[in-house]
Amino acid sequence: MSRIDNFLAAIEDDAEIARSFRYREALPERDAAFAELDPPLPQAILNALQRDGIRRLFTHQVAAVEAVRRGESVVVVTPTASGKTLTFSLPILEAMLAEPATSALLIYPLKALEQDQRGKLVHWQAALAGTLPFSVEIYDGDTPAAKRAKIKRSPPNFLITNPDMLHQGLLAYHTGWEQLLKRLRYVVIDELHTYRGVFGSHILQVLARLQRLLSYHRVKPQFICLSATIANPRALAESLMHRDFTVVSESGAPLAAKDFVMLSTQSSTTSLVAKLFVKAIDAGLKTLVFSKARVQTEVVHRIVLDTRPDLAPRISSYRAGFLSEERRDIERRLASGELTGVISTSALELGIDIGGLDLCILAGYPGSMMSFWQRAGRVGRRDEHSAVIMIAGYDALDQYLVSRPEQFLHRPFEAALVNDANEEILRAHLPAAAAEIPLMADDPFIDVTRYQDVLADLEREGALVRSASGKQWFPGGPRPHAAVNLRNIGGTFDIMQNGLKRPVGDISGGAVFRECHTGAVYLHRGEPYLVEELDIERRRVVVRPTTSTIYTMARSDKQTEILDDREQKVVHGFVAHRGKVKVTETYHSFERRRIYTQELLSVEPLDLPPQSYVTDSLWLQLPADLESILAAEELHFMGGIHACEHAAISLIPLFALCDRNDVGGISFMKHPQLPEGAVFFYDGYPGGAGIANFTFSILADLLVRTRELILNCSCEAGCPTCIQSPKCGSGNKPLDKRAAVRVLDVLLDRERTVLPEAAAVRVAQPVSETAEVPWQAVNLPADKRVLVFDLETQLSADDVGGWNAIRFMRLAIGVVWDSKTNRMSAYGESEVEALIAHLQSADLVVGYNLKRFDYEVLRGYTFADLQALPTLDLLLEVQDSLGNRLKLDTLTRATLGAQKTADGLQSLEWFKEGRLDLVTEYCIHDVELTRDLLLFALGHGYVLYERKDFGTVRIPLRLDPRNFMDSVESVS
Repeated sequence: MSRIDNFLAAIEDDAEIARSFRYREALPERDAAFAELDPPLPQAILNALQRDGIRRLFTHQVAAVEAVRRGESVVVVTPTASGKTLTFSLPILEAMLAEPATSALLIYPLKALEQDQRGKLVHWQAALAGTLPFSVEIYDGDTPAAKRAKIKRSPPNFLITNPDMLHQGLLAYHTGWEQLLKRLRYVVIDELHTYRGVFGSHILQVLARLQRLLSYHRVKPQFICLSATIANPRALAESLMHRDFTVVSESGAPLAAKDFVMLSTQSSTTSLVAKLFVKAIDAGLKTLVFSKARVQTEVVHRIVLDTRPDLAPRISSYRAGFLSEERRDIERRLASGELTGVISTSALELGIDIGGLDLCILAGYPGSMMSFWQRAGRVGRRDEHSAVIMIAGYDALDQYLVSRPEQFLHRPFEAALVNDANEEILRAHLPAAAAEIPLMADDPFIDVTRYQDVLADLEREGALVRSASGKQWFPGGPRPHAAVNLRNIGGTFDIMQNGLKRPVGDISGGAVFRECHTGAVYLHRGEPYLVEELDIERRRVVVRPTTSTIYTMARSDKQTEILDDREQKVVHGFVAHRGKVKVTETYHSFERRRIYTQELLSVEPLDLPPQSYVTDSLWLQLPADLESILAAEELHFMGGIHACEHAAISLIPLFALCDRNDVGGISFMKHPQLPEGAVFFYDGYPGGAGIANFTFSILADLLVRTRELILNCSCEAGCPTCIQSPKCGSGNKPLDKRAAVRVLDVLLDRERTVLPEAAAVRVAQPVSETAEVPWQAVNLPADKRVLVFDLETQLSADDVGGWNAIRFMRLAIGVVWDSKTNRMSAYGESEVEALIAHLQSADLVVGYNLKRFDYEVLRGYTFADLQALPTLDLLLEVQDSLGNRLKLDTLTRATLGAQKTADGLQSLEWFKEGRLDLVTEYCIHDVELTRDLLLFALGHGYVLYERKDFGTVRIPLRLDPRNFMDSVESVS
């Protein structure tokens, strides 16, 4: 018997583990399938392969090489350890032999994978040294600045990078990479399946920008993508790259024998995982545990250290949030055999070479069959007998699967989703794209007509500026790339130990309120830390070590506001809707529980600001008679729809590559914007990740399975296996299992009549975001008195002791244009009372720097509150739109083709010379310029100015004079 057989026999003899046993299946060996290339590879490459013991290629390797040879873009979808690397390295090396200047850009989602690939290519370098002296370099955040400059000056044949550096270092400075781009024939994208959800939506934008630049530089490389098995590899690749792909998915690689064991426990999953882990290490098995969350990873590690401290040097935890050097050290020690066991989140799921492993323990279903097979593929890489043990937890999805174990290994793969319409992500990338090449009205890669509202918002914020023609957009500021975080929305917070300068780790902005609020217990490498402070402004968490044996869980309240209702459909006995919602979540308290027993110790209050974001959602509009149906049977209405919400969310990962934490839900007995109650399912990320939209398409199937899950659960009143949720902000109250089944009976009743017009139900009080619409010209209101005003002074700021003494500068001349009479009126110092009275008669006073200068000069003559006059100060409007102040002359030159006839200093000289006539003429001209600039803005919705870097561009200035009069009653 093998060591695996002995181990499995030993755990079956353990009474506790035997009670948890549910299923075992032996996965037999599978022989390799080979094929021959025609024509064969060059002899130098064949010799190198043979030295590595490779004499024949698998069928999928041959199919991929042939497709690349034909010039096609390819996506290779085969299991872990099936030799996918050769599918791109062989054709590229073959091309380099024919044309030594050929270059390839290799993109990996993790730095560890970059290092892995570099090692493989360095091996090829040595093997082909006498025939093909090619070069290999890594260009990422760890590459020293001097090395980066050298790589840029003399690019290698293989440039290895990651999406972050592609975004920050290559696209942002593409003009400096022309040597590489001119020779670029291949772009390789590894681990394609990881580019989904929010990360995938970011990468979609990065790749669109990459192809935009390649087109700009007239480069047309082939794309070669590698992916784990998913349901939609072609669709994912084509949505990310916007080009046709050939799929290679039939693997010819052999498979070693492997046992699959399914356990299920109604007690503590973490305790059983820890027990199996210790037994495996004691049995001499190199073991990898995959947990479902960071907290679970650290809890298992803590339990093992507490029960078996002697294992501390041989085991470790591993997850995101560790410093990069910590992760590299763990990977090295695991590959070398120094570590015999690691407890990890999904961070070790990808193809990092960590050596041969004997046993994989899954602490719960990983959320997708893609992830299951990826994790299972981490063991048995040396053709040795291995095993995968999955311990189903007591959450709904795990128990749904464990109830039909014989079907588990034959389940279909899920779809990977990206959202090309996430406006939150798009608005981050458009300024970066504009900094690379100005956005254009007819841009072939970025459809600006589709995103006019986003562009308008970015213009108003000053992140983009538009050309005078309105057909190009430029960045509003330097280095917009630095403001984009590809890995999440919301950035990251540093976790700092009190008294130390070096961070313990980091946490995303999306998780910090749940996991690192003041009073939370944060676990890092098995060690607990108490959160002393969450500093939102400085984006940091302050912690201190603790010996606590508790963990914490935040509670919250949520509200949804429907922003638009984009699509409706009748589904059996109800109407489903799809659209945008605004979600507001307030974390109001947190639970303190014991690690080992989950006993609730206390509920503590929290004082955190509400978190709001706009995202994609679907909602079930509940039938009008549902409440009365439930009441007649003495069932709890809110408990029933709340339970349906929980159970349905738990099963969404059966269809799409996501986690239940990626989806939010909220139920309403009566929603303020709808005729009746509703159940909402929404993407848990600003802008949406594509999950809600996909779920809308499979809603009927989801609800059928939800009913089956609840009905088949053996519990009496509801449990974590069916209707309870580990992330319920209301503490899983109220819930009613019987009511949930009845709700689903009604919703799925095909005999119920839903009127056709019900599908067109709109929100009762629709709320919409501001959208870009063509500017409608605005005129000065004929029934109102609008004055345009400017003045000149007798003294300068220096004469009176500085700008804080403006009221002592004294009026030389004041000029008013009156819309009622279309006349100019000039007032000298002796007529200042008449000037002030004229201003007070206005429905609106317009000027340029009125509030900070002209009104302050007049304060030397009156106690009247001139700041209270209805005023449109064009300088402040320009400053609000652009972010900085501009001179009137700068605007009128670009907008009107007219300029000032003098300046303030010249006016002061004329006054001292007694030439009040020249001062008056100059002031009248300034009033004319101000008036004409106002009229241009009212007619066009913008004014123009000249930028040194981009020439003449627009400043959005959508003014309506009546908006400045509303709060002040006319005195005319």
